[in-house]
Amino acid sequence: MTRKNTLTSLDSHRQYAVIGLDLAKYDVSVAAIPMDNLSPTLVERMVYSDLMELASIVSPTLFVMEPCNGYSLLCLELQALGHETKVISGKAVSMWINTHMSGQKTDINDALALARLAFDCDLQPIREKTLEESRMMTLQATRRQLLTQRTKTLVCFKGLCQQWGIRLKAGRRSLKKMRLAVEAKTALLSESVVHALIQLLERIRDLDHQIAELDKALEAILMQDERGQLLDKVFGIGPQIATRFITVVGDIRRFPSPRSLVAYIGCAPRNIITGHRNLPKIKKNGAPDLSHKGQGKISRHGDKYLRSLLIQGAASIYMQYSKGQLKDCALKDWIKKQIDSRKPYGKILVSLAAKLIRIMWAVLTYKEKFDIDKAGVSRSVLASMEKKRLTDEAVESA
Repeated sequence: MTRKNTLTSLDSHRQYAVIGLDLAKYDVSVAAIPMDNLSPTLVERMVYSDLMELASIVSPTLFVMEPCNGYSLLCLELQALGHETKVISGKAVSMWINTHMSGQKTDINDALALARLAFDCDLQPIREKTLEESRMMTLQATRRQLLTQRTKTLVCFKGLCQQWGIRLKAGRRSLKKMRLAVEAKTALLSESVVHALIQLLERIRDLDHQIAELDKALEAILMQDERGQLLDKVFGIGPQIATRFITVVGDIRRFPSPRSLVAYIGCAPRNIITGHRNLPKIKKNGAPDLSHKGQGKISRHGDKYLRSLLIQGAASIYMQYSKGQLKDCALKDWIKKQIDSRKPYGKILVSLAAKLIRIMWAVLTYKEKFDIDKAGVSRSVLASMEKKRLTDEAVESA
């Protein structure tokens, strides 16, 4: 699209089928497709105040945008004005531009691609976050930032101490002992250097307090949510995983089956089948190889941070199993079966993370408290157990 074909504003008296928005920090690029004409109307730059003024005047229409910083709040504001919103992934926009625009990526072309992709019924849109979910994500992002600062500060302190021959053990240790170790070398370091190192320790202590306050705030918000109360009881799931799960997944009714949720988070294997070839492969260590079924590595789609938290939760369960602290249940038998099949440690953790996702899906779908005796049991077995229970109750009442 050339610059001469763009306008400075849209005609608010016309009706538009869809309006594509390419969001930036201070302004947006607009591509509007009218109801009576397939030729799009293009606006190269429009500030957000003008966009909201236009949205308050124009007749209800569909606004389409990519997921970026602030898109959820913009969607909520447009919905409050009576409009519909749709969020499309940047990967789909990029593929459309490569196909229809010869890869000429500009802000106007992005907005036009969003407007055209709005009519694709097979394209899965991205869900916008609610205000409560946005608050949770902001608190969690702030906590991650403070945790990163704390880790960097601690690494810096230990590196400086090692420079002066002060050997400190790996991992998190008592700040008081670190301070005493530094003060014992005052004659060598000088008082100014000791004071500088102690400032780093005080910064670590302050960050610990701030992180603890954010943990309390997150847990308080989580306990006010019905979904959070259910997920908090799940084995291996803490406040951090539950909070991230709620903000990423949203309404559990969007997923008709647990496998669809596993695929949404990116823990399902990627299917690669061509030529109808299903030849089994034999691995050297004797571990099962499902590549002949078209199943490769996991897709890693969805939220990366949530997936990493789920892997950590699975690792904590595996650690309890290794120490013999996991009670006898179907989940323990399932882990033993995975180990007996000589599956690598990393694959076991991914499979266990997928199992946790299925458990959380069942807990939220049926709104039942977590029961470790049911964890890892198939739905058909649970259905037969429930049928037997109802039959026994009927016999006792008779």
